[in-house]
Amino acid sequence: MRALASHLTGILAVSVLAPLALLLTSCSTEAAQLSVTLSSSFGTSYTPGTTDADFEITVQNLGPGNASGVVIHAVMPAGFQYAATNFINSGSAARTTPEDAQVGGANPQWGVWSLSSPTSPNGTAAYAFVTINFAVNVVARPNTYSLAAEVIDDSLTDKVQSRPIQVAVNEAPRLGITASVGPTSVHPQGQVTYRVTVTNKGTGIAPTVDVLITLPPVLQYQTTIMPFGGNSSVESLIAPVKGSYVVFYGGFELPPQTTLGPGTLTIEFIAQCIPNPGKGVFPVQVSVTDASRDHVAIVNAAPLNVFSS
Repeated sequence: MRALASHLTGILAVSVLAPLALLLTSCSTEAAQLSVTLSSSFGTSYTPGTTDADFEITVQNLGPGNASGVVIHAVMPAGFQYAATNFINSGSAARTTPEDAQVGGANPQWGVWSLSSPTSPNGTAAYAFVTINFAVNVVARPNTYSLAAEVIDDSLTDKVQSRPIQVAVNEAPRLGITASVGPTSVHPQGQVTYRVTVTNKGTGIAPTVDVLITLPPVLQYQTTIMPFGGNSSVESLIAPVKGSYVVFYGGFELPPQTTLGPGTLTIEFIAQCIPNPGKGVFPVQVSVTDASRDHVAIVNAAPLNVFSS
């Protein structure tokens, strides 16, 4: 069983990494030499919600011998969870036994390859390689983390490890929404009350939060039930227009999650059914955005049973 003993706490930061190489003793009389590097696609700092957290590992066989049974690892802290493999590229490398990483883990592993010894076409050295590009779900708290890649093959008694790279995880909001209606049925010209709750479970303030509720055309916005609920503040309120089925609120600021709970905004408003609606069950759509480019939306929410006249 291949053992990868060391554990690094930390995250991948982008850099051009000087590979660390370890001489291997292969089954042949020649030695193989593996190198491994790790980099990120987003630079040295990461803000959740603004970009994808993609990382890339490249392993090369510097020769002169072949390397078989090659297995590649990423070593990440618990707040970094493997999400998906975006692509795998290789040259002069055969995947002898496919082994894929498991979603949700902090130490994904890929294998198994055989990497040929270097060649010299046109007098220029060409090295066998494997490149793995993969996505990570970053749920770590704001801090600076270190992360590395590792590789091992059949003839190694120890692993080859990349030089660790550093990434700073920044504060960021993380919005969520729910919607409900009461009562859940209405007759022509009857009224119902909608309740929309926006939460911020992130580590940063959600500034300039806008809430857009799209009612079914058989309903019209009437009035807002004041005050707003929750612990949000109003920066510069934008209120909906009476009689519209597009209900827009703007200008809120939601605090981040604390030990007391998430930042919260609750909006309640009254809508009225038109005189001659068509019969059916009608949901609403809700979309929430903020100035940090965080966005969340729900569709087919708060279904309302509408009776015809």
